[in-house]
Amino acid sequence: MSDKNSFEHDLQARTRAGTTAALRGVVSLYLLYLAWQLIKDARSGQEDIPTAVAYLAAAVFALVAIGFAVYIVKRWRADVKASRPSGNDEKEGDKDEPLS
Repeated sequence: MSDKNSFEHDLQARTRAGTTAALRGVVSLYLLYLAWQLIKDARSGQEDIPTAVAYLAAAVFALVAIGFAVYIVKRWRADVKASRPSGNDEKEGDKDEPLS
């Protein structure tokens, strides 16, 4: 029974890690979209701010999106690794149980 609960917990943890990574990925893509829109509007002259400032802001958005994407991948890998069952936990649990 412990193995079944452990498996369900691991599955839930991996699912949660995937969902969190997907939502963070949407945020990263939105930041890239904002950068693209800034560049597109600056080229067409629709922006009220100077073109150089629009390009600078777009570069900042793009760098933040890329950095966030790297963080997403690292965090997802760490979460998936943490959700895997380890054999050491079961052995330690056996030591704590009283002998009868």
